[in-house]
Parts: sequence; structure tokens; C-alpha cells
Amino acid sequence: MRVAHKVGVLIAAIALLLILLLLPRHGQGAQAQDFGDYIVHYSAISTNQLVAEVARNYGIERSDRRGLLNIAVQSKAGTEAHMVGATVSAEVADLSGHRTPIQVRETQENGDIDYLGEFELSGSGAYIFTVKVTPPGHIQPYVVKFNQDYVID
Repeated sequence: MRVAHKVGVLIAAIALLLILLLLPRHGQGAQAQDFGDYIVHYSAISTNQLVAEVARNYGIERSDRRGLLNIAVQSKAGTEAHMVGATVSAEVADLSGHRTPIQVRETQENGDIDYLGEFELSGSGAYIFTVKVTPPGHIQPYVVKFNQDYVID
């Protein structure tokens, strides 16, 4: 039983490491926009890029027709930068102008706060994201706009 527990802990640690590689502050293709006291990190990938166990742990459906938006908000206040909670909303549009809201949910792991949102991919091409982030104590949101290309087989 003790060996099984250690194996389970090892598998969980590997899964966490894999998801951290996809998070905006660590992942390839990750981007950030600096707003002075805050940095908004963002990325968008196809959910089929997730390892099956990681997708299962986060309740994410793996598919080349589904995308995953990942947002993290970093505060530069204080002596050390740290991730903070915020109000996050997002939408995605295809090149035809069809806009779809993305339902974003907060996740927390080891003190880090991230916002994940899944969306449908209707076909290959460029998708345009508009993300609004309102840090604690702010009234006006910071707006991040970016494009991501997807190829669907």
C-alpha cells in the first residue's frame, strides 16, 4: 500500500509538471502584456495538446476541435511578483466576425491562480481573442487582444 501511495504521488507530480509547462507563465508560445502594476499572461492551445491525465484532472475534453484559453494575472506590488485573483472574462471570434463568449473558471494549485476557458474551433484559421481582466480594487478592466492560428486535421 505504501508503494502504491508513492507511485500515485509521483504520477500526480508528473501531471502537475506537465500542466505547468502549458501555463502562460512557463509555456512555449506564452505571451504577456504589462499594465504597470500588473502583468497579464495568456496563451491559447488546442486541447488535444494536453496530456490525457492532465485533461482528465482539470475536466477538459481533449479534441482538435476544442481550444483552451489560459490566463494568469501577476502583481508587481511588494518585494516579489506574485499571481493574484481577478475578474476575468473573454470572447473569441473567427475571421468571419462570429463572436463567442468563453466561460472562464478559476483554478488554484500550490498558491498559483489561473483562469481556464474552453471554446469550440469551427475550422482551421486565425482566431481573435479579447480578454478583460479586472484586478482587485480596480473598476476598469485591462483589455488584452491577441490572435492564435489553429490547424484542424
